[in-house]
Amino acid sequence: MNNIIISAFRGGHLALHLLFGMLLAIFYPYFNQARQRKILKLWSRHLLDILNIGIRTEGQRPVRGESGCMVVANHISWLDIFVLNAIYPSRFIAKAEVRNWPLIGWLCKRSNTIFIERALRQNAASINRQVSSLLKQGICVGLFPEGTTTDGKQVGHFHSALIQPAIDAGAMLCPIALHYQDEVGEPGDTAAFTGDTTLAQSIWKILRCRQLDALVIFTPALIATGENRRVLARTAQEAIAQGLRDFSAMRPVQEPAAPIPQASLAAQSAYVSLFNPLPEQLLK
Repeated sequence: MNNIIISAFRGGHLALHLLFGMLLAIFYPYFNQARQRKILKLWSRHLLDILNIGIRTEGQRPVRGESGCMVVANHISWLDIFVLNAIYPSRFIAKAEVRNWPLIGWLCKRSNTIFIERALRQNAASINRQVSSLLKQGICVGLFPEGTTTDGKQVGHFHSALIQPAIDAGAMLCPIALHYQDEVGEPGDTAAFTGDTTLAQSIWKILRCRQLDALVIFTPALIATGENRRVLARTAQEAIAQGLRDFSAMRPVQEPAAPIPQASLAAQSAYVSLFNPLPEQLLK
């Protein structure tokens, strides 16, 4: 019963954060790129804090320069976008169905998510031109080339069609491996958004989980210029799969985490914790 109460409480905090996101989304398209990246990063980090999801990084993250880059990653959950945006904000390519998700779909639309009708080849060609233009403008674009989510135990086949813009724009391709584990370091299926699971069911399962950690493994960036897109897709897929294998081989046995102190729960409940830190930093 106590766990249900805490989960419901965190759900209320999440609802407030989503409402705050709606307020930011009204003005978001009018901000410059630097401020948009800051908003994405801070809002995503706070979302993960509410859900008790920590982030651990491995490897050297790519340096954001004047030119854009294409971030590609394996796809496990709807959380993936927020995990990546919390450390490396990008404009993501998403299936058109996401646009119809309650609230989250609207937030994605306002934050300039690129929606694609996967069944329409003509739409893919239009998206490729749009993405190539964004990369040439120095904007980073995120993509999940598997085209669907998995349980995270393996990396699915990478489709190469949407990698073509990186080649056309002469941008770098940055493969990133994602992995979720519980408080004792064991992989689980809490974060996985697969099968017939609804978004509401997935959110409730995460809210009821005591602690999750998202591992973000940066692998060496790939030069896309002049490469064949299918070869590039296979190279990125193998780099991510190898990154996960290397981590699994060296993963230490961790001690169970200590119980969450009641004081931290009380602090987390403060409504001011949602609003104070974020606007002050966004207005700088």
